[in-house]
Amino acid sequence: MQKRFWHKVSVNLGFVCTLLIYINVYSQDSTANGGMHTFFSLEQAMKQPDSVISLTLKKQHLKEFPQEILQMKNLERLDLSRNSIKEIPAAIGELKKLHYVNFAQNYLTELPEEMAFLPIDTLILWDNQIRKFSESFKSLPLKFLDLRAILMTRKEQKAIKQIFPAAKIRKDHPCNCGR
Repeated sequence: MQKRFWHKVSVNLGFVCTLLIYINVYSQDSTANGGMHTFFSLEQAMKQPDSVISLTLKKQHLKEFPQEILQMKNLERLDLSRNSIKEIPAAIGELKKLHYVNFAQNYLTELPEEMAFLPIDTLILWDNQIRKFSESFKSLPLKFLDLRAILMTRKEQKAIKQIFPAAKIRKDHPCNCGR
């Protein structure tokens, strides 16, 4: 009986410690992770735009792409998921180090051609309306593409697979949508 009690205490202490670490890390506006500066606030990131490596602005009720992001020349990871953004500016092509992009759950119908020339290896677009990519996107070193919750015909899915043959693509089953 006493062993079970101490086992429960140690399990609960482990959970509490993990929870406290999580709260500490995610409650800060920026953290240094091995030299990587992650920001969760545009206001904090703009205090030192050259130091921003990772920017997460999910669920911020954004209706437009924040133009301030274009000043973050060292940005490698961008998460603008769960907003209401309808368009990504062509100037995103100036972010030459950008390799991880999460635009999930916005209102995007296309991506600017300029993104095709970035070193993007992870592109998360689920629950948008993007159903095609131009041939110029073949140059992306894409390893992972998430297109779940986007209604596409089998033909549209096949065309995307031809553009990104080496990428792992997550998608829903094709629809018979009459396109």
